[in-house]
Amino acid sequence: MNQTNPQPQTQFKRRTIFIKKNQQLRYMLMIILSVLSGLAIMTLELTATLNDLFDAYPVLVQPIYDQFIPIAAGFFYKIAIYVLFVVLISAILSHKMAGPVYHFERVCKAITKGDYSQRVHLRKGDQLTDLQEEFNKMMDRIEAEINKNKPS
Repeated sequence: MNQTNPQPQTQFKRRTIFIKKNQQLRYMLMIILSVLSGLAIMTLELTATLNDLFDAYPVLVQPIYDQFIPIAAGFFYKIAIYVLFVVLISAILSHKMAGPVYHFERVCKAITKGDYSQRVHLRKGDQLTDLQEEFNKMMDRIEAEINKNKPS
């Protein structure tokens, strides 16, 4: 271990969107389902409120009901665009989580093969940066102990 000249932290950019496909798809599905659940609850609440209004004030609310189909069609188009936006955002968020997990796995495999100089270097904005710092400190300590116990 060379403590006077630490290895420079290299910046890298991932070119692949789905690094750990199954894990990322699970994250995306959780995000999408939670958003769709919220939309379903809002839609049911709005429908119930409109029905209550129609029951209480049928003459006043009738013009709104007459325009409901065109309004609903526009609403569903907007929902479709919103869901596509949520899918895109969930892909980005899942990438920021799955990418670091993938990188940790690669470094752990290299360490398992005996390369104790390996360290985890995550990109700015990735998740698990606290774990990265603790992992690297742990590996510094392990490598120092190994070097200390090596016969000269």
